[in-house]
Amino acid sequence: MTSHSTQDDNGFSNLNIIQNTTSSNGSASMPQEIVFYYMPNNDFQIYFIHCKEITFNELISQLLNNNLYSTYNCHNSNNIFVFYFQHPTDQKIYRVTSEMTPHSYIVQYLNFNFYGIEIKQSEQQQHHHQNLEFSNKHKQNLEFHLRQFLIGHLSV
Repeated sequence: MTSHSTQDDNGFSNLNIIQNTTSSNGSASMPQEIVFYYMPNNDFQIYFIHCKEITFNELISQLLNNNLYSTYNCHNSNNIFVFYFQHPTDQKIYRVTSEMTPHSYIVQYLNFNFYGIEIKQSEQQQHHHQNLEFSNKHKQNLEFHLRQFLIGHLSV
């Protein structure tokens, strides 16, 4: 299994690709999986993205069992959005799970990892995080921009 990330012009890692490669006995490679944070155009929200390649049979099985979306929304969470994406070049199918990331989590992470400062969340901030919800506008904008992004970043 290999893992690598790309860096933007500022040196920040912006994509973590976990890819299983072909084994030494020549068997087929394992599904590709990508995990990263993303902020689309026209949206100030930051999202945690988990993109996993699935087989056509998995997709059909989920469709027949009527649980394409219920599998990932079982928590009744409105801050998670799932859609499916087929790469136009190689026709591989991916399940893309997006979760809203509160800005305060990013601030906490940066303070802790860069300066060793641990800042506790107030009850008000914790309550606000529980109320993050995907609007239809969020979903449409995120899906549109992620599809464009994934076309260029998924290995073919």
